[in-house]
Amino acid sequence: MLHFYINHMNDAIVFVCLYYVIDICLLFLTFYFKSVNKWALHGKNLFLKIEKEEERYNTKVYKFKNIFDNFIISKTYFSHFYIIGLLINSIILFQDFQYNLKNKQNVYYHICLTNLIFEIHLLRRFFEQLFLVRTTTKSFMHIFSYLLGISFYIITPFSLYNNEKINYNCSIFFPLLLFIFGNIIQFDSHLRLARLRPKGIKKNDSFYKVPYGGLFHFVSCPHYFAEILIYFSFFLLNKNITCSLNFLLVSLILIKNGIQTHEWYLKVLADTYPKNRKIIFPYIF
Repeated sequence: MLHFYINHMNDAIVFVCLYYVIDICLLFLTFYFKSVNKWALHGKNLFLKIEKEEERYNTKVYKFKNIFDNFIISKTYFSHFYIIGLLINSIILFQDFQYNLKNKQNVYYHICLTNLIFEIHLLRRFFEQLFLVRTTTKSFMHIFSYLLGISFYIITPFSLYNNEKINYNCSIFFPLLLFIFGNIIQFDSHLRLARLRPKGIKKNDSFYKVPYGGLFHFVSCPHYFAEILIYFSFFLLNKNITCSLNFLLVSLILIKNGIQTHEWYLKVLADTYPKNRKIIFPYIF
């Protein structure tokens, strides 16, 4: 797999870049077309949209015409993203390790550092999804979002791959610190969100409460802010076109989701929600 990618590096880079450009264009379409925007919704935002439409339209004709619009699946399938990502990324790391040994290169200097820390990130997210995240019966995602997520985690390990020799100097430590910082913030945020939803929650209990503590003091979506920091660290380590587009796509998706989540908090939690909180970036946006 990796050997084929390396031997056809130029063609592969063009394909990866094309994938990101198409995704970015589709993302911009969600701002202008309601139907496409619905495909990008997930969780509480999608459930609210479905409830509204069921109230307004309850005819067989409408339901038939909107089969694809309502093609939704449970958010528990989020774990599939990390399984796919771990599988592809692990194969790349293993083959990269073998390639370096075969060519008698020092693995310490030639292993792809970005893929290595991406592996750590994927492992953490996978175990969080299994043991920490508590998905409610109202948490869905559109099949389009699911397929986009699957394709993203197939492409990303390749887009992060860099077989250049690692120079261990001061410039490498800032991205690594940023990566660690982002993972700590994200884990802390997910932990605080999980505590709002105890295991013994009853069917008629309120699913959503105002999160407090950590960076929730400043923003509505600190876990999105953390994810942006993590992918920015990947960009700083590689500084190439594929990582640039990867970071741009991730940032746009999370900013869009952050805006929708923030608006949902203000609308549904109303007077109980702190009005001074920003959306994603503390003190800025």
